[in-house]
Amino acid sequence: KTACEPYSQTERCRTEIWATRVSQVGGRFVQSNGWAFNNLTYKASPRPLWKGNPLGEEGEWTTADGRNWRTECDTPATGGNGCRTYAEVTVYQASPKTAGSYEFSQRNQFVFNNIVMFR
Repeated sequence: KTACEPYSQTERCRTEIWATRVSQVGGRFVQSNGWAFNNLTYKASPRPLWKGNPLGEEGEWTTADGRNWRTECDTPATGGNGCRTYAEVTVYQASPKTAGSYEFSQRNQFVFNNIVMFR
């Protein structure tokens, strides 16, 4: 599902997908199904509107809460008029065991967060 809203001088659309999520609750891994954040897409706008915004310029940064981010622009993944931003998050993976249960592991990795398109 996708919902859009005004963002600065353009519009931002938040997309969620129906997914199985794994989270840690009380030291245990718990699976749940529901709508989960997938990405943000910013509608095409002139590149100069993004000057000074790290979502619209190539680079890496760390936010005040300690999360690492990186943006790449004008690559084969973004096309010639766009930037993709990735956030470093903890990812949990469920691997099936023979008895029907799961073994869980976790690691930090960069995952796709948003794309800014220019016109």
